[in-house]
Amino acid sequence: MAKLEKTMKQLLSVFTLCTALMSGNVLAHADHGVISGQGALKVAAKSLNQMTFKDFGFEVGKLEGTWKDLPEAQLSIVSFEGNYYVVSAVNPTTQKQVFLKIASNGELLEVKDTNKF
Repeated sequence: MAKLEKTMKQLLSVFTLCTALMSGNVLAHADHGVISGQGALKVAAKSLNQMTFKDFGFEVGKLEGTWKDLPEAQLSIVSFEGNYYVVSAVNPTTQKQVFLKIASNGELLEVKDTNKF
């Protein structure tokens, strides 16, 4: 019985170690890829939602609540400059427009009222 318990503990330790190593590898490489235009739109939508409850230091500051859950149809890619996307977002409630500069790795770089990056 003691031998079986020892074997089970060893198997559990090996399984835990393998799981931890695989998880660390996935997390370490999650943001090194290049995103697509669709990925840039998703980053923009998520960022706009977050900016309705916190000022992240961008030119536009904290956005009003009407920007939360902006319909996907209100987002469009204005340009791709090789290493970043410029995404336009129009608030249908207020008709205000903002532009988001999103790096090709998915990082939000700037948010402005004008498309001057």
